[in-house]
Amino acid sequence: MSGLFRFAHLSDWHATTLSGGGWDRFCGKRLSGFASWALRRRHHHSPDVLEAAFRDVKAQAVDRIFVTGDLTHVSLPAEFEAARAQLEGLGPPDRVFLIPGNHDCYVPVAASRGWDHWAPYLRGRLPVEVDAELAPLLAAPPAPDAAPRHADYPTLRLFDRIAVIGLCSVVPTPIFKAGGELGPAQLARLEGLLDVLGRRGFFRILLIHHPVHPHGEPERRALWDGEALRRVLAGSGAELVLHGHKHLRRVHYLDGPQKPIPAIGVPSASEVGSRPERRAQYHLYAVRALGPGEGFALSVEVRGFDPARGIFEALPDALL
Repeated sequence: MSGLFRFAHLSDWHATTLSGGGWDRFCGKRLSGFASWALRRRHHHSPDVLEAAFRDVKAQAVDRIFVTGDLTHVSLPAEFEAARAQLEGLGPPDRVFLIPGNHDCYVPVAASRGWDHWAPYLRGRLPVEVDAELAPLLAAPPAPDAAPRHADYPTLRLFDRIAVIGLCSVVPTPIFKAGGELGPAQLARLEGLLDVLGRRGFFRILLIHHPVHPHGEPERRALWDGEALRRVLAGSGAELVLHGHKHLRRVHYLDGPQKPIPAIGVPSASEVGSRPERRAQYHLYAVRALGPGEGFALSVEVRGFDPARGIFEALPDALL
């Protein structure tokens, strides 16, 4: 890898609307989700703030953009269509890599009316050389217009010496629950991928919606097999874990085989600033390859929304 690899991390933009249409759309868990949107969320998440984030990301001329889910509120088909247009406004699928969030799996939805709208952004890319080590660790690509399902994860995209692994922690949950799980099969494939890519000297980035750190999350919103994932990371390692879900900036360090692994959560990319700590942000990363056998250097810049000027700007906050 020559020079820098620069990428942006955005999450949880919830910038779709639930207005219009009939009340028959809101039954079961969606009814509580509509109430949450009507009373709170619609006042907090602004498409205008999201557009300002997109303009700023494009001005940074990053190499790639990674998004860790929750583009919708209650997984209505119209929301998936609206979010597809937002993704297209952010960039083409070869530059934007997405994983779903729990709100994008709020209730069971037919794939053709849900994730398939985002298929090019969700799909991984197999390496040019599909060898005997990597091929068994990646599910066969879905049909051309189909998005990966939970059983198809992890997904993988490779950029020179950067390996980006998408995890799916989201499953439909009962009312008042927003947790998630990866499942044994996904964890086993992840462990194999981390081992192979680590031996080959890749900088390994994990994308997951739910936080991985064991503390600070109530059980109803937690990653329910987080301990199993932490064991995989402690044994196989990674260089960086990125997540959303909390709508807050979070920095933790997870145990790794040689050194701690930074796990960083980003606030929503569309929050108007209902509270200062929740004001919209995205994070801008740079990875530089060092000399042979010396690994990589990682740096991160926080870019936050200034409501007075309607723009995003660099903040002095240090994350690493």
